[in-house]
Amino acid sequence: MSFDSDLIENYKKFSYKFLSPKIEEHMTYFESIVFDLKKAGMKISILEYMSTALMTSILVFMIEFPLVFIITLFIPNFSVIMGFIFSFSVSIVFSVGIFFFFYMYPSISSSSRKKNIDFSLPFATLYMATVSGGNAPPKTMFKILSEFAEYGEITKEAKEITRNVEIFGMSINEAIRRAADKSPSEEFKELLWGIDTTLTSGGNLSEYLHGKARIFIQNYKRMMQEYAQKISMMLEIYVTLIVVGSIFFIVVSSMMSAFGAGMMNTIVIAQFFVIFLGLPVISIIFIIVLKYMAPKVG
Repeated sequence: MSFDSDLIENYKKFSYKFLSPKIEEHMTYFESIVFDLKKAGMKISILEYMSTALMTSILVFMIEFPLVFIITLFIPNFSVIMGFIFSFSVSIVFSVGIFFFFYMYPSISSSSRKKNIDFSLPFATLYMATVSGGNAPPKTMFKILSEFAEYGEITKEAKEITRNVEIFGMSINEAIRRAADKSPSEEFKELLWGIDTTLTSGGNLSEYLHGKARIFIQNYKRMMQEYAQKISMMLEIYVTLIVVGSIFFIVVSSMMSAFGAGMMNTIVIAQFFVIFLGLPVISIIFIIVLKYMAPKVG
């Protein structure tokens, strides 16, 4: 284990030791996070996680408050009382923001895993169908799947199923059910339960997987068509509002400068901010939105 890992583990243990009794008294407020932690694949208890969140927020406040207060002492026309109130307010807001981030992170991570699984599912299912068609046992099927990193989160799930069978001695059905219970993807969960049912009833696993693969591929095609339509709409919005809008602003502002010589400097500054600051920032935001909308794998 690396030094950083040891430090993080010690920090979590320290937080748990001092804050878990307080957190445990208010566990009703954090019940929803328990399921998100499972679905996000985060191997940490809710008490340990929320203790770490609260400890981090407290430490941020303890460091930020005196630091900001010292900085305010060097600001002209800023009294000590004003500096204290400002520093305290900023530190409280920032600390609450840190705690809120911890509160939301498992849900965000779970959604990211779901997106990754849903995108890889058609290809992984087709691969499993091909392997099972060669009369390979389910245990071997998941073990082979676990060796292909191309399937992202599904590969991790296959590794965990294989580990639970080979190392912890679970039956293949028990390992599959365990993976299904904590999966953030409803489609993958349905697939795993279907595999479990097929194995229990002695059905044809290859036939079942081929049928599910056809359904998933149809859904995948529909998803990509919807994504292409969204991209087309976003590009139209970008060209119309950003590119054309910027050109229109520059033309109109240039015409205004011809009628008012005193406005020249103001107009030039405005044009500078629009071209060299506004356009790049909006373009970056646009790229981030497109990246977020894109199907995710790996």
